[in-house]
Amino acid sequence: MHKILKKTIIHCLASAAFLSAIAPATVKAVQTDEVDTSTNAVALQKLTKQQQEIMDGMRQKEQEYAAYGDAASVVADEKATARSAYGAWSWRDGVIAVTDAGSSLLITNSWHAGIVAPQKKYVVAEAEGVGKKVRLASGDWETKFRNNRVWQMGVKKTSIAQDYNAGKWAGQQVGKPYNLNFWNIKQKNSFYCSQLVWAAYYYTARVNLDKTDNNIGSAWAVHPGEFVSNPLTVLIYRNK
Repeated sequence: MHKILKKTIIHCLASAAFLSAIAPATVKAVQTDEVDTSTNAVALQKLTKQQQEIMDGMRQKEQEYAAYGDAASVVADEKATARSAYGAWSWRDGVIAVTDAGSSLLITNSWHAGIVAPQKKYVVAEAEGVGKKVRLASGDWETKFRNNRVWQMGVKKTSIAQDYNAGKWAGQQVGKPYNLNFWNIKQKNSFYCSQLVWAAYYYTARVNLDKTDNNIGSAWAVHPGEFVSNPLTVLIYRNK
C-alpha cells in the first residue's frame, strides 16, 4: 500500500498549446529558453480555418466548463483510504487538478491541469510553458492559485491502483519538453498540461478523458476544462 502523503501533482500550462498546430520547423524554432509572445503571434497566422473556429469559441467553452465546475456538487472521494475533511484538497495519487489561472507570459490566458503522482511529497511537476520542460515544483494549488478557481476531479470507473499508475506515469515524464501543438496529444515526446493528464489515463488505464470538444477529425485536442465537465469524472474539491 502506498503512503497517502507521498504525492506529486503533474501539471503544465495549456496556454501556448492553444495557439496553433504549428509546422515542425516552427516548433523547433520556438522551443528554446528565450521565447516571447511575438513568436506566438506569428504562430497564430498558421491556424487553419477549423482551428481558428475552435480558438474563436474557446472563451465560450471555458465559461461553460467553469459554470459546470461551480455548480456541480462536491462529493467525498470514495477511493481515499485516509479520509480528510469533506471537500478538502486531496493528495491521493491520480486525482486530477484543474484551475482557470492562466499564463501572463503568453497571448492567450488559458487554464492549467495536473494529476497527483507519487514521485515526491507535496510537489508539482509542471510543463510551465514555451521553452520549459516538465519539472518538479513545490506547492498545492489551493495556495498557489488562491485568487482563481481550483477544482479536483476523481475518475469514476478506475481502481485505486489504476489511479496510482496514472499518476506515476505522469511523474515519469519529468524532463520532457513543452508541446505547442494543441491538436497532437497522441504522441508522448512532449506535453502540454491537459495532454499530460489525458495521456496518463489513456496509456495506463485506457480511459479516454477527451470529450472531443476541440477535436478535428483524427487530430485530437484536450482542454483542461474537459476534465471538469466530464461524465467520466466526479468533483471532489472546489476552492470557491
